[in-house]
Amino acid sequence: MTWQRDESHALRMRDTAQTGAAGARRKTLREASVTQVDEQPNREHEGYLIKELQQLLRTQIEARIRAKGLWLSFPHSAVLMTLNEEPGLSGAQLARRNSVTAQTMNGLLMPLEDKGLIERRADPENARILKCYLKPKGAQILEQGMHEAAAVFNQMLGKLSVRERDQFRKILRSCIAALQVTGPDAAGGDRSAGRKRLKV
Repeated sequence: MTWQRDESHALRMRDTAQTGAAGARRKTLREASVTQVDEQPNREHEGYLIKELQQLLRTQIEARIRAKGLWLSFPHSAVLMTLNEEPGLSGAQLARRNSVTAQTMNGLLMPLEDKGLIERRADPENARILKCYLKPKGAQILEQGMHEAAAVFNQMLGKLSVRERDQFRKILRSCIAALQVTGPDAAGGDRSAGRKRLKV
């Protein structure tokens, strides 16, 4: 009886080892498949193209700004642009406008204030709230930065006709409007199909 138990135990151990090895092989194949997908993204996918365009725009605009000796990073220029359009926003409001945390926005505002590009004034109705305003120096640097950015945009759009530029803007506005729709049925269509299309 003892040898039978030992043999039975050995068989179970062998089956367990084989099952574990098979499972490990399947896991390795799945991981290899995921890695292959990650290493070979679909470069024609809209999401990839948008990301690539955004990175190129930011890189080239910042390169031109640095070449001109301007102290202005892309995030800082976004803050100045927002204040140019909406003077008197608080740090919290600026954070929401630029989709960053209040802590991150405070880190952006401090050097802008130290360099005399903006000023923060206490709200007359609530002294704990500091409202932000562009100073003349900030407006001047923003104008110079916008000039450099315009040169990059002209390079990007230079080969498009007036009609193509108009169509491009209409497509962008349509995409933005589609994503601004809220509610459970905002996406519409077959959700599972949408998930499949996103696997690039």
